[in-house]
Amino acid sequence: MSGNRLTARLTNTWQQQAQEGFLLSDPDSAGIEERTLPDQLAGISYRLRWMPHREIRSDTTELERRGILSPDRDERLLFRDPRDSSGRHCFLCAANIAECHPLERLIPLELAGREYYAGANFAWIERNHYTVMAAAHTDQDFAPHVLDAMVELYRRTGGEYRVLYNGAQAGATIPWHLHYQITTERMPVEDLPSGYENRYPAALRRIEIDGDGTRPVLDAVHGWVDRDPEQHRVNILVAGPVARPVVHIFARDRRLTHAGVKGLMGGFEICGDLVYSEPAQREIFEQITAEAARGAIAEVRPPQG
Repeated sequence: MSGNRLTARLTNTWQQQAQEGFLLSDPDSAGIEERTLPDQLAGISYRLRWMPHREIRSDTTELERRGILSPDRDERLLFRDPRDSSGRHCFLCAANIAECHPLERLIPLELAGREYYAGANFAWIERNHYTVMAAAHTDQDFAPHVLDAMVELYRRTGGEYRVLYNGAQAGATIPWHLHYQITTERMPVEDLPSGYENRYPAALRRIEIDGDGTRPVLDAVHGWVDRDPEQHRVNILVAGPVARPVVHIFARDRRLTHAGVKGLMGGFEICGDLVYSEPAQREIFEQITAEAARGAIAEVRPPQG
């Protein structure tokens, strides 16, 4: 599938999923509230969003009423990873999706020689927000093929869909099934001026993919992870010019996952997008300052990162 065709199919399918009622709200009528908070030191603006529709994602009764979750699903058929202490079935296995989510349309993809599916994220954070999941149930571990798949997907969509990877215990809530998040919306960190990496509150390196291929990126990732494989993780964003993608590498530590004014800090948050949906968080959304938003990102920065 060519880049233009893939981009069109992703965008059109996402719109269809809104019309068919699979998304928790239609983005054109969701009533999303947004605030931008300029950070003079970093030269960017953090983006805050109020998205109360996301709270429905844990309301089983409402999901069944809407047909997003099948009330006739056979729990005995669902695969559960034995390491998940909650006993939940894997939400990213295609067979589980077929049994539980009859409205979801999966788009098959081949990336870096491996099979994947792209599915619209029904509890979306940004427009055209997809989860791209490996067809095989395999761990969310960073490896060369992960980076290759991300860059290939970015290039095949003509740079319209930026690609985000959350490391296990660094924002990935399903650490036993390899997946990425993609969206057409620009992330705040992409506006960071050249040479300002040290001014950003996260531990950030940016490497442009040129004639050396992905080797410098892999070296940078392993330079961090291999120092403490048990604790060190990464978030990775692929964005920038499609001919020379820029890989944003955020050093993370699995012991630093939450911030006081936000909670769990994953890839969207580390890139400057802070989303609020819980009623108890309304006051935080209304009153948080740029300094506090910056502090939330800095709160999960590894001290040696």
